[in-house]
Amino acid sequence: MGKSPKPLHIYVHPSMVEWAEVQALAAQGHVVQALADPGDLILSPTAWKMDQDHRKYVNLAVTAARRQKYPKGDTT
Repeated sequence: MGKSPKPLHIYVHPSMVEWAEVQALAAQGHVVQALADPGDLILSPTAWKMDQDHRKYVNLAVTAARRQKYPKGDTT
């Protein structure tokens, strides 16, 4: 699998670090960091609900984050 030319910084709940999907993102060159203390609620304009039932949407969340961080036409 190739390295991402535009890597993201992705924070995950400690229980998700070992997910195959999360490991694949790290292998692609994204910076994956477990939250030291995820608390009870995370509020963020870039937050996505992610649990076992939503794992199939990890790639969709990454695509949406990439579009927000690197809008079309942005060559950085």
